[in-house]
Amino acid sequence: MTLFGSCLESGVRRVEDCVDAAGVREAAAVHGLDFSRVDLCGVRDKAGLLSETARSLGFPSHFGMNWDALNDSLTDMSWRPAAGYVVLFTGLRAFAENAVADVEILTRILVGTAGYWKQRRVPFYIILSERPLPDGDLGVQPG
Repeated sequence: MTLFGSCLESGVRRVEDCVDAAGVREAAAVHGLDFSRVDLCGVRDKAGLLSETARSLGFPSHFGMNWDALNDSLTDMSWRPAAGYVVLFTGLRAFAENAVADVEILTRILVGTAGYWKQRRVPFYIILSERPLPDGDLGVQPG
């Protein structure tokens, strides 16, 4: 399976277990895409999730540490210009066990983000490693 193709294939992909982050980074580079990894190992709540996401993606200092701010930052990447983006979330399993509702909200934001960029013909791939939820229909395509 090719990970990255046209912007029309952008979206959220769920993969079982762990992903080779270095391999994903290399594939992103080959396609000229910006790569970020958000490692949620040890993160147990919304505040930790938002903090780690902001740190990993280098959000602007005015990031508001709430769901709306996350959505706004992901749909306005002017502070991190690139031809396209790959964001790999790892360590979601334990986080999901502690914060199911937050994972649902996060997933909906990520699906919306990918759709937003797809409409603008900007490649935006989000990879969720370590299944965040047991088979729920949140618009996430299996990997």
